[in-house]
Formats: sequence, C-alpha cells, structure tokens
Amino acid sequence: MKINQRNKGKIYGALTGLAAAVVCITFCYLLPSMWPIYVLSLLYIPIGLWIGYTYDRINHLASFDTLTGAVNRRMLIQMLHRHLAHADKSGAMLSIIFIDVDKFKQINDRYGHEQGDYALQIISNTIASNVRSTDVVGRIGGDEFVILCPGLTRAQSAGLVQRIKKTVAQQVNKYPLGISAGISVYPEDGQTANVLLCRADETMYRNKTKQAIHR
Repeated sequence: MKINQRNKGKIYGALTGLAAAVVCITFCYLLPSMWPIYVLSLLYIPIGLWIGYTYDRINHLASFDTLTGAVNRRMLIQMLHRHLAHADKSGAMLSIIFIDVDKFKQINDRYGHEQGDYALQIISNTIASNVRSTDVVGRIGGDEFVILCPGLTRAQSAGLVQRIKKTVAQQVNKYPLGISAGISVYPEDGQTANVLLCRADETMYRNKTKQAIHR
C-alpha cells in the first residue's frame, strides 16, 4: 500500500532557498557596498529546507493516521472517489473491505489502552503486509479499517480477508485478537462511496453476529 506522497515541500523549499541565495549574491555583486549581507545567502537554503520539511510534515499528518500509519478517513474518502471515477471510466471492478477488530473493548478494559493501541498496530501491519501495492488501507474509526482493492472480485477479496485473519491469529500471543470483515463490490453493490461503505459495513456486522453465535 503506497500513497504517492513525495517530499515536494523539501524540493520546493531547497529551490526557493537557492533562488533567494542567487538573488542575494547577484545583488551584492552589483552593489559592492552591500557585501556585508552576503552571509544571508548562506541561510536561505537551510531556511527553505526547514520550511519545506514543515510543509511535508503537516501534509503527512493531514493524510495519515499517526498511530497505525494507515491513511486517515479524509484521505481514504478522497482515494475512494478517485478509484470510483477510474472504475466508472474503465469499467473495472472495485472491491471495498470493511474490517472491525473483534472484542477490542475487552482488550482495552483488561490490558489497558496502551495494549489496545498495540493491537491496532498489529492489525494495521498485518493488513499492510497482505495487500498489493495498488491497494489502499485506511483507518476510519477507533478499531475500524477499510481496504480499497481496485480490480479484485468478491471471491478474491474474500481470499484476502482469510489471509489477513490467518496472519492475525498467528501473530497474537498475549491476548485473543481477531477481525470481522464485510465486502462490497462496485458496481454490483452500489455506485457511490457512501452506499458502498454502508454495504460493506452492514455485511461486516452480519458476519460479526454470525461469528459470535457460533462461538
């Protein structure tokens, strides 16, 4: 899962600093009496880099969840609209997987919120290690994750869910951890972002209820 997040701020900051330094040097060359300000040219590039780094950091925080590294709800919805627009033009399928962590409240209550956060990181890392580079993983709520899978059928998405469940079960040592998942597919289950998310969410809760009954 990779979102195209280039460090544009650093690049633009360095270029801006370099341009300012060139202007300063040229000004000093044309007006020799102003050579004392030449030292300013040495500061423009690091200042530009710092401003660029700050811009990149703010942009990253605005798009990604700081705890898990998954994209946040805002970015996920943006990516979902982009994928839907592409699927509409190309006629391709788009699968949406809605994931909820089972018994997350019990984990928080019994082991504490720090361990609850660790459990979320396990889930996020497990999902990321099983998806393709073209898939998008987002955390949209406390213990809720969504995967956007362009081109995957319902059966292929179900296979992905089973791989994630198996990997989660293998990584849990201290406490029981599992997931419930629901799948919706464009255009079969809907053609808008809200409808597809709601369908996947509803399916996830039905599956969670079934799992609870059979335990």
